[in-house]
Amino acid sequence: MLLIAAALLLLLALVKPTMTLPRDTWDFMFVLDITGSMNVADAGSGDANVTRLDFARQLAGKALEEMRCGSRAGLAVFTEHRSFLLFAPIEVCDNHLVISTMLQRIDWRMAWAERSEVAKGLYSGIEAVQALEVMDEAGRAGDTRLVFMTDGHEAPPVHPALRPKFRGRAGITEGLVAGIGGSTPAPIPWFDENGEAAGYWARDEVMQVDRHSLGRPSTQGEAMAGVDSADLQERIASGTEHLSSLRESYLRQLAAETGLEYVRATTGETFSRALLDTRFATKRPVLTNVAWIPATLSLLCVLYLFTTRLHSRIRRLHPRFTAERARAGSWRRADSPRGDAAPRPHVRRR
Repeated sequence: MLLIAAALLLLLALVKPTMTLPRDTWDFMFVLDITGSMNVADAGSGDANVTRLDFARQLAGKALEEMRCGSRAGLAVFTEHRSFLLFAPIEVCDNHLVISTMLQRIDWRMAWAERSEVAKGLYSGIEAVQALEVMDEAGRAGDTRLVFMTDGHEAPPVHPALRPKFRGRAGITEGLVAGIGGSTPAPIPWFDENGEAAGYWARDEVMQVDRHSLGRPSTQGEAMAGVDSADLQERIASGTEHLSSLRESYLRQLAAETGLEYVRATTGETFSRALLDTRFATKRPVLTNVAWIPATLSLLCVLYLFTTRLHSRIRRLHPRFTAERARAGSWRRADSPRGDAAPRPHVRRR
C-alpha cells in the first residue's frame, strides 16, 4: 500500500499543484545612470573590472533573478537632469525575458545630453515613482521602491551652497541609492561616431567649477550674489573634474535628505542583500508551486519501505541474528510439553 501511495504522490507532484499563499514580494523601479562618467571601467571585484554602467546592469540582473514570482520590476535611465521611465514595474516571472533583454540593452548611447545633474535626476526618479500611483489602477504603485544606481558625479559641478534642494517630503518614497565605482579618480573616456573609445577628456575640455562661480553670462563677467570668485582661476587650474570616482559622501547626503537608504554596491551579494530586505517587502497572496509537498511525502514513503526491508534482510543474513534465532529455537523445544522435544539426560561414563 505504501508503494502505491508513493506512486500516487509522485504523480501529483508531476502535475505541479499550486496554492495561493501569502509571501514576501518586492516592487522596484531601477534607475540606471547612463552619463559619461559611468563608462569608467573601475567597477566590480578583483581584477575583472568593468564599466560602471555594465556593473550596474549586472547588479540589477542578479537582483532580478533573486526576486520571487509576484514581485515587479520597472526600468528607467538617468541623464542630463531627469530620470526617464522606460516601462512601469511589471511581474518578474511572466515578463522575465522582456525585463532582462531591455536591461542588457540600456547603453550610454541613449543619453540625449552631455550633462549629469545627479541631484535633479534623483528627485525626478522620486517623482516618477510617486506618479506611478496615479497610473496604476490596481493601486499597487504605493509599494514601488526606487533604486537609483549612480556614481554621484555631477557635471558640471555644483556649488556647495547653491545646489538643488529637495522640495518633496523626505521618506514618502522608500528605496536605495546605490553607489557604483572606485574610490580612486580615473579618466573619463570619450567615444567617436562609431561608439569606440577614442581617448579621455582633458582638464581644459571639462568645466572645473560650477556655473555660479563663473558668474552671469555678460561681458563683465559679473559674479553671482553670495559667491566668492576671488580664487576662480586657481580653482580652474587645479580642478579634477575631468577625473571621476565614486562621490560617496555626496550620495549619502542626498539619500539622507530624501529619506532613502544608501548602499555601496561592491558585489552582487551586497547589493541583493540590501535590496531584498524585509523592510522593502510587501506581503501579498501569490500563486505558489507546492509540488515539493507531495514529492517529499512520496520520498518518505519509499525510504520507509526501503529501510524496513533492509532491516529484515539484515536480520536474516547477519550471523549474530542467525545464532540468536537458533538459540531461541532450542529454548522453544526445551519448553515444549511434548516428551520427544525434551533434551536427553546427561550420562556419566565410567
